[in-house]
This record gives sequence, structure tokens and C-alpha cells, in this order.
Amino acid sequence: MVGAALLCAALAPSIAFADSVTLAWTAPGDDGRVGTASSYEMRYSENPTAGDTASWWASAASVGTMPAPLPAGTRESFIVTGLAPGKTFYFVIRAADEIPNVSGYSNIAVKQTTGTVTLATPANFAGSVSPGAALLTWDAVPSGGPELGYHLYRQVKGDPATTLLTTLPLAASSWNDSTVVGGTRYQFRLATYDNSAEGAPATLDITVPQKDSSERKQVVHGYPNPAHDKVTFRLTVDAASSGKPTRLTIYDLTGHKICRLMDDVLAPGDHDVNWHLTSDEGLKVAPGLYNVIVDGPSGRTVTRLAIVP
Repeated sequence: MVGAALLCAALAPSIAFADSVTLAWTAPGDDGRVGTASSYEMRYSENPTAGDTASWWASAASVGTMPAPLPAGTRESFIVTGLAPGKTFYFVIRAADEIPNVSGYSNIAVKQTTGTVTLATPANFAGSVSPGAALLTWDAVPSGGPELGYHLYRQVKGDPATTLLTTLPLAASSWNDSTVVGGTRYQFRLATYDNSAEGAPATLDITVPQKDSSERKQVVHGYPNPAHDKVTFRLTVDAASSGKPTRLTIYDLTGHKICRLMDDVLAPGDHDVNWHLTSDEGLKVAPGLYNVIVDGPSGRTVTRLAIVP
């Protein structure tokens, strides 16, 4: 039988990191101060016991499977992982013998984890470009740390909007972006993440080469995308397209025209067109996906715009 009065009388935290706490105690034995207990169970919570350890124990989280107990009187320790940074945790342990008779509760050990987890920044973030594509590569961050995966962002240089392109698993070491537009300079940012934060990102600036003469003549970007109450379309026109009309029209995915924002002859250069997300009739458009179609001297360009509530 386990001696309840002897169990873990010296349960105490010894080391704390951002996501773990090491606890130590003296093995109680299975018959008072002698023998070897059969098993341990440890639980923890961010809430104090408030004088009612039994109720606290019923709602506290288990640390999972623990190593088998050592002979009575031996100092033991266990590392509790997966804790949130900058939080105070309360720990209690119990022992059982082979029957099993279960001991009483140990003393309450209290420890605060350190403030932050430092997430790794992907190394050797690089890219190779071709017309219509940007292949991004990096060194995969080793598993076993707090990182869960990567967030990959893209921003058109000079535009304020940043787009989350994709979320990737930690083992990933490359991504091919086939949605880039020729003649455009982008900044890509790659950051690891855990359950609550992102690490410092690796950044990469890339200019995508132009695919052909038609792509050089008319390029359109909408930002922000997704849009909530307003979107700005930036059209880039080169000298070969000047003197000829350009139309910018919004359609829903069924092909119904929502509004025509522009039908004009544009001079070479960049042109910004604002849309306050209303139809030609002045009605607010519903959230969803829309096609942005530019018809110009070099043909038709189609991009997709998302509107959110």
C-alpha cells in the first residue's frame, strides 16, 4: 500500500522554459518508506486548487504517461511540455501500487513558464523565376521544436496589401507560385508559426520576367484582396497600348455584369481606379468571388477578387 503521507512531500519545480517545466520529487515506495510504487499520475492546471484539491484534480489536465517509479527514497524528475509561455501552472502528483491502492495528493507545486517562445526563421530563402512562375526554396526547419509549419505571404512592391498565399507543413522546403504576373516586383515573406505566434520572417524580393508582348501592355492588380469596403485597381499601360480604349468591368462568377468602372483611352504609365463595391445601380454587392476583366488593345486580362463581409 502506498503511504499517502510520504508521497511527493517535496514535489517542486526546478527548471522552467517558455513551454516546459521540470518537476522533482522523492519516490514514496509501495509500503510506506520501502518498496517501489507501480505507477504515477501527475496533473496540472492554470487554476489554483482554492483549498479543494479533489475538485481541482477532477478538472485538471493529465501530463500523460509517466515513467515507472523508482525505489523508495530515490529522487525523480519529469519534464512537462506543451505549456503556454508566460503562464503560471499548478502541479499535483499521486502514486499507486499494483492493486491499485492510490495515494493521497502531493503538495501543490507552482511554477511560471518564461515569457516567449523563439521560433526559428527559415534559412537560405531563395527563388528562381520564369515567365508566370516563381519557385521558392528554403532549408526546412528541423522537427521537434515548437514550430508547427510555415505561413507564406506575398506583396506587390509599392502596394500596401499583403496576401497569405498558403500554409505549409514543417517538412516543406519549396513552393511554386504560378499566379505571379510578368513585369511585377514582389516581396515574399516566409515565417514559421506555432499555436499562438509567428517567428521572424525570411524575406525575398523577386522581379518576374515578362511573358510576351501582350502581358507587357496591360497589367492589373487589385488591393486589398480580399476587400471589405473599397478596392483600388492599378492598371499599368505601356506605350504600345496608348491611344486605344481600355475597359475595366466587374462580373460575378455566373457572368452577370456588376459594373463598369472605366472605358477610356489611357496614357502610358500606372492608373489607379477605386471601386466602393457597388453595382452600376448603386447597390452594395454581396460578399463572394468576382472576376475583374480588363479589355484593352492587347486583349483580355482576367483576375479574381474576393469580397468579405
